[in-house]
Amino acid sequence: MSWLQRIRIAISGILLIFAGLLFILLPDIKYLLLLAGLTIYLLIYGIRMMIYYFTMARLMVGGKSILYKSIIMLDLAMFTASLTDLSPVHLIIYLVGIYAASGVVDILRSLEAKKLDAPEWKRRFAFGLFNIMTGIAAAAAAILFRSTEIPEYIYGCSLIWSGITGISTVFRKTGTIYIQ
Repeated sequence: MSWLQRIRIAISGILLIFAGLLFILLPDIKYLLLLAGLTIYLLIYGIRMMIYYFTMARLMVGGKSILYKSIIMLDLAMFTASLTDLSPVHLIIYLVGIYAASGVVDILRSLEAKKLDAPEWKRRFAFGLFNIMTGIAAAAAAILFRSTEIPEYIYGCSLIWSGITGISTVFRKTGTIYIQ
């Protein structure tokens, strides 16, 4: 991992911790802030993937999957921007659903890493399982109690935990392969 990647991961970890604290502490505007942040993130990610497709990936084998991914991210950004009129219960279920879906992606990536005998697969698997369980617990609390307070705290704490684990990866030693 290069020093630029480490700085990017550390900044995103700090932003996740900040978003988690905002989600727990600000009672009125947290949904609008979180939806705006998520919309901006998805929009930037989709545009970045689109630029990557047109500059390099269109010439690669399987490059169309990058195009499809960028289109899906841009659509998801527009959908997220349109959710400002929903009730807080629906918004928390949507946010938790996205969090659980990222857990599924982490588990699938960890299983792929296990096939390649990568040493980090166990940590990624555990993190993905934690994300799924957090999503299930927060959705169940929102549905059963018809309240958004418990899922808000669960979601805020999980954002803080994601930021801490992201920052911890910055300080982990990574192997460098030299080709002679």
